[in-house]
Amino acid sequence: ANPKIHRETTGPEIWRDTDGQIDIFVSGIGTGGTISGVSQYIKGSEKYGMPPLKPGLQVVAVEPREQMLVTEAKGGVRGDNQGPHRIQGMGAGLVPKVLDLDVIDEVLPVHSNDAEKIASELWMIGLPVGVSAGAIVNAAVQVCARPESAGKLAVAVIPSFGERYFTHPMFSEIKERAEGLQKQPLPEPFDNTEYGFATARG
Repeated sequence: ANPKIHRETTGPEIWRDTDGQIDIFVSGIGTGGTISGVSQYIKGSEKYGMPPLKPGLQVVAVEPREQMLVTEAKGGVRGDNQGPHRIQGMGAGLVPKVLDLDVIDEVLPVHSNDAEKIASELWMIGLPVGVSAGAIVNAAVQVCARPESAGKLAVAVIPSFGERYFTHPMFSEIKERAEGLQKQPLPEPFDNTEYGFATARG
């Protein structure tokens, strides 16, 4: 929940690793610490003594479409069917006190279904992430697909590792398939001496 650590570590790391070429920053809103601290470091913050490195950085915040509180706090309008969602790690039913709304240029809501779909696709290409990461990558893809984003460098923060989410509904289909598999009998043991070992079993 502490933007300070992200001003001191995450922000400088992103700035260094992109050689200062970052144009777009996409981050989810959990506690608000990551998006606030990173953006304050790169955009600059008089309050925290941060000189502006790239004031024109486009900061995109991601929240569940089913709970658009930050959208509302930024002057937008909540969508229909507001309430529970399945994106663990964001959308806690409040606007975090540490969230710096002034550094956010756009709030992009993502529905739980779309977050789960992207998270599953990321798993299939070898990136075992949580559903919140699915929401953030979904938003990043949307932003990067815009004509005005052509040639720009975007950074999206993936905040979660998938092993924490095996009980999430996203995995229910896989769980059902796994539980329905039939156990195969083990093959008969073979004689290791045929392969040069001193004993038959080793």
